Amino acid sequence: MVAASYPTNMYHYPLPEYRHADGGQLTVRLRLARDANVDQLWLRTEPDNEEQLTAMTKEQVDERWQWWSADVSLSDHEPTFLYCFKAICGDRQRWLDTTGVGPRAPKREHQFRWLLADHPPQWIHRQVFYQVFPERFRNGDQRLNVQTDAYRYHGEVATQSMPWGDDILATGDQAAFYGGDLIGVEQGIDYIQQLGATAIYLNPVFSSPSSHKYDTEDYLNVDPHFGGNAALADLCQQIHQREMKIVLDAVFNHTSETHPWFDRWQQHDNSGAYFTPSSDTRSYYYFYDQANADSYRCWKGAKTLPTLDWGNPQVQDYFCNPKSGVIQHWLNAPYHIDGWRLDVIHMLGDGPGAKNNATRMRQIRQAVKQSNANAMVLGEHFFEASRWLQGDQEDAAMNYFGFATPVRAFLAHQDVAYQPCRLDAEEFAAWLAEARNSIAFEHQLAQFNLLGSHDTARFFTLVNEHLPTMKQAVLMLMSYIGVPSIYYGDEIGLVGGNDPYCRRCFNWDETSWHHELRSWYQQTIALRHRLPALQRGAYATLYAQGDVFVFARIVEQQMLIVAINRSNQALEVNLDLSCWHHQASHIETLIGDGQLSQQQLLLSGYAATLILCQ
Repeated sequence: MVAASYPTNMYHYPLPEYRHADGGQLTVRLRLARDANVDQLWLRTEPDNEEQLTAMTKEQVDERWQWWSADVSLSDHEPTFLYCFKAICGDRQRWLDTTGVGPRAPKREHQFRWLLADHPPQWIHRQVFYQVFPERFRNGDQRLNVQTDAYRYHGEVATQSMPWGDDILATGDQAAFYGGDLIGVEQGIDYIQQLGATAIYLNPVFSSPSSHKYDTEDYLNVDPHFGGNAALADLCQQIHQREMKIVLDAVFNHTSETHPWFDRWQQHDNSGAYFTPSSDTRSYYYFYDQANADSYRCWKGAKTLPTLDWGNPQVQDYFCNPKSGVIQHWLNAPYHIDGWRLDVIHMLGDGPGAKNNATRMRQIRQAVKQSNANAMVLGEHFFEASRWLQGDQEDAAMNYFGFATPVRAFLAHQDVAYQPCRLDAEEFAAWLAEARNSIAFEHQLAQFNLLGSHDTARFFTLVNEHLPTMKQAVLMLMSYIGVPSIYYGDEIGLVGGNDPYCRRCFNWDETSWHHELRSWYQQTIALRHRLPALQRGAYATLYAQGDVFVFARIVEQQMLIVAINRSNQALEVNLDLSCWHHQASHIETLIGDGQLSQQQLLLSGYAATLILCQ
């Protein structure tokens, strides 16, 4: 028979008071209720891939809690050191891992992680990113505009010079040019700073025949219609003078069909891979039938995007050479970019698919870190990405799976394919937890959270321009664990459906702006910068039922409670805060409609609330 005082909960968080390392020794602490009755407590590790159980010692008992600790030697055969906790309670066991307390030993992916090396750069979690699609942000120099009929895209579609702000074309948007450029981005830095953003992520800027620039023609030159290399150098200088950061888009999985290596339309003097089977660059690409030039592998069937074969050592060298590679070129002077966002990086590999993807990803990471150990390596993944986030590949992923998609399901009731998907708060919390639990805390802090991007419908459109729901999403973006990224124009109420309609021009006429929404962005961003818990705090779900989702961010003596009520009804929620050993002497609602008294949380309809407890 199990005694009633046996623990149903044990507490361990990625905070210094629970764990710290000194040299090669890791000290780990565990907290239980004062009256919890356990016979034995063990720290379970796998120093050589074999189980090791280290007895924990009761070190402290106060009026509410008992604290246990153990010291273990760290082993470095893997980037992360795994551990969990085992309690013996009579004839029962209780195990604590990242998913909570259970009756048996956990799987490896659910164990706690101590990241031994290759930590994400410390600057990342302090940022608020602003994503800019350069061709549609601002026209800084009309002399650079692409003219109508300047050339044919894909050998067929004539370029069109579009008046700024005109509607997006239903077809042919890739050849429609509104005139945005890097001079315009530089002119917009003041605006971006006034919003509160501290880092800029730019969609591709290198020479390309399209408006989206994901079909690179020249990796070593910025598109002349964006202002060329000089414009990027000036932009980087201005950003760094303001102590901001800049991350560029790297499209290494495929090139343009007009790249000199491929030269489908015979625009270059050399012999490209398409027309010349004996070309030096033929093996840079993969042809299913060497006798059929049109049999080349391309990205998702798009013939404008022939896929590179990374099994070719020359392809690897071109991008990753420590002295002359593309990666290093832009990390070095005069640009000194602060990182790379790697487009569809999970698809990159040897031959016709993603074979050896992890090997190539490590190779790319090494090339980045050799040039600048403090540069960011950010991967694009629409789905679950934990395998790339174990310390040896990416610093962070675009967090569609672990943030954007579940938030969309909870608040907009759609999935990533825009099909119906309604979650209650408990299901929503479980989705978020699943994404967090398989990566180290440091990677959780660096995850690139977003509501939308150049590849998705704008969130304001998904919620039918319902301001209270949009405010809830923005508060989640600024307070959930990870780094927030704002897609340009979301803050002024820019709307648009899926690609290409999400890529409309920024409207610089302030009378058209949604000022209440923009003010909400500014307020929540300011709170993120002000409150350390929102930047580096541990995470805990406090309540998740029906329409109400409540979580906390905790650091040192500060706890922030974020509450979302997606219904239009006022609700009262009982929060059990007894598990928190910090006793709050000060409770203050910082933003939104919500009040916390004792453990009673009062929420108005459509509440989005941030409460400070310290």
